[in-house]
Amino acid sequence: MAPLPHFESILQDVDQNTIFVLVRMQGKDQTGAALELLGDLELTMGREAPAEAFDVSQYATAFVFDANDVGVADTLKEFRKRYSDHFEELVEMKHGEWTTADHKLVGCFVICNGDGADTGTLEDHLAPMAEAAWPERYSEARSFIDDNAKTGDAVCRSRAKRLKAVITVTGQLRQPGDPMSEIIGRHGLPRQQFEESPLSKELAGFLMSVPWDELLSASDLSAGRRTP
Repeated sequence: MAPLPHFESILQDVDQNTIFVLVRMQGKDQTGAALELLGDLELTMGREAPAEAFDVSQYATAFVFDANDVGVADTLKEFRKRYSDHFEELVEMKHGEWTTADHKLVGCFVICNGDGADTGTLEDHLAPMAEAAWPERYSEARSFIDDNAKTGDAVCRSRAKRLKAVITVTGQLRQPGDPMSEIIGRHGLPRQQFEESPLSKELAGFLMSVPWDELLSASDLSAGRRTP
């Protein structure tokens, strides 16, 4: 695998003339690598760069985290602590919202269990989807993990790790050797499940709500000027 952070996938919204670039960070602790990547991006698209050098006129940075056991509030607190020197003005940063500071747009989305719960991870949403898609195999996979896990095994360290294991084992008969991302991916869970997922809709709404006008005025656009 490519060194972290690396570009995972790219999506394009043709109607909105927007490109979404997914970057894999592999955990909240990769702050140094994230800041280095952001620094490279700013050097590449800095204010001194000629406007005709890029087709991209402006960009925003979105962070997506799991709440885990610490909860949404503490996750946001840690995010502000780690990134406030770079972005500034993160004091009021809230889940699912965007802020603008020093010509930088940044937003943060924290995944939790939902239904009023303040903790949780993405797996809390994926596991019921996998169970609905493959009920018998999911049940057998869950029994296999629970019956064979021993104290000290990594699978016992958190609910998220256990759910990752159950989902991955569920898909092994169809996709032997594949990781969870492949099990639930393009040839895995039905697309309809993602389209109907409340979390999917909330995350998509967040990503589509970037306040571009706060970063680049109509006069800048008409004049062909860029603001990073």
